[in-house]
Amino acid sequence: MKTIGKLTAVLVVTGLAGGCASAGWDGAAALDCESIEMQVKADGTPVEVEYHILPSNVPKVVQDAMVDLYPGGEFVAAEHETHGGQKYWELTIVAGDLEVEAMFLPDGTLHSMEVEVPEDEVPHTVKSAAKGAFARGNVTAWEEIRNARREIVEYHVKIEADGRHYKIAVLHDGKITARHREVVAEIEVPLD
Repeated sequence: MKTIGKLTAVLVVTGLAGGCASAGWDGAAALDCESIEMQVKADGTPVEVEYHILPSNVPKVVQDAMVDLYPGGEFVAAEHETHGGQKYWELTIVAGDLEVEAMFLPDGTLHSMEVEVPEDEVPHTVKSAAKGAFARGNVTAWEEIRNARREIVEYHVKIEADGRHYKIAVLHDGKITARHREVVAEIEVPLD
């Protein structure tokens, strides 16, 4: 067996193959990727699987779409993933001081974006919610989540507290819609 990268839950693939298949599990992709990230429900059922790949492995139509959004930026990371049966490609680009992750449909159509922003650009309601959820934690990143029209739909806040890493989703009005602990784990993918 081959051990590959990090993910957000401890899994042995053979034990969760049915759940992983519904979340977009691809054994061949798992063997070819740099690392794997997963989101699971409280009962352990996988929701999504993200395969971290080299930016050069992303289809040209998607690379071109990202360059159209941020000309002159540098690709620093990439993923391919499946949500609800739909496949997506994600590219991360650094343009000046800005780091942006953009998710695209296979034809290059923008689906959504994560834009890392400084704390002073985050609404007070979002900051208060995050600090209330993890009073002893330190915020390590603030991200605007934007839809295909590039409108802000929510914020993701990454927090370190008591040596653990968390991510929460917060609406503009301060309502927390999701809380996740990010756990480094190991996944073993069968070679045959």
